[in-house]
Amino acid sequence: MKKILSIFMIALIPTSSFAIIGFGFQVGSDLSKLEAESFSEGIVTVNTFEMEANPAGFGGYAFVDLFGFALEGEADFAIGEYEFNFGNQFMTLEPIPFGWARVTYAVTLKKNIMDLSIPFLAKAALNAGGGFGQHLSTPRVNVGMIKTMFGYELTNLDVSSKELEDKLITYFEENMINASGLHLQAGLRFKLLMLDTHLNARYNLAKDVYAGKNGYLQMMFKMGLAF
Repeated sequence: MKKILSIFMIALIPTSSFAIIGFGFQVGSDLSKLEAESFSEGIVTVNTFEMEANPAGFGGYAFVDLFGFALEGEADFAIGEYEFNFGNQFMTLEPIPFGWARVTYAVTLKKNIMDLSIPFLAKAALNAGGGFGQHLSTPRVNVGMIKTMFGYELTNLDVSSKELEDKLITYFEENMINASGLHLQAGLRFKLLMLDTHLNARYNLAKDVYAGKNGYLQMMFKMGLAF
């Protein structure tokens, strides 16, 4: 029995020696963006305009690669900009630039599905997987936000006041969009010595992270160290 156990333990050692841990940073872009939309309530009308560019993202990640599977955790932050205006039957303000932000925490289980031979690279492989993410995003400007900041009759339109800034922060804290859901992804991994890079495409099933959409597509480039 001891001999069988010893053989079993020896057989495990070479397999386990291929375990890899790694960490690094990531940059990327969401391939969705807020579209144009108008809101009216009573005498107040708010017009939001489509983002000119897709939100850009950045963050960090860490993973462990064991027995052909990799378990990866990451934190990702994306920001974008759009314009809006608002008014009543008497006047309408000029378009105002405004920011949008998203924070995501995600865990992904993935597996290499095909090894590739690329000149000058020690290792390359295609991989696929899926996981779960938690998403927080700021709400789009709407009538409720405008009335909270400026009053129901739009009588005080000082957009630079400290009081207005405090009201905006409070509104965001109380109305952040909280969504969670699964995601699917495919990627290409390159490894040269200790330098490890990944190019991933991911579809996140998360309702209303982008208002009115059930999910969003994301591209990510990751670079870090693997041991």
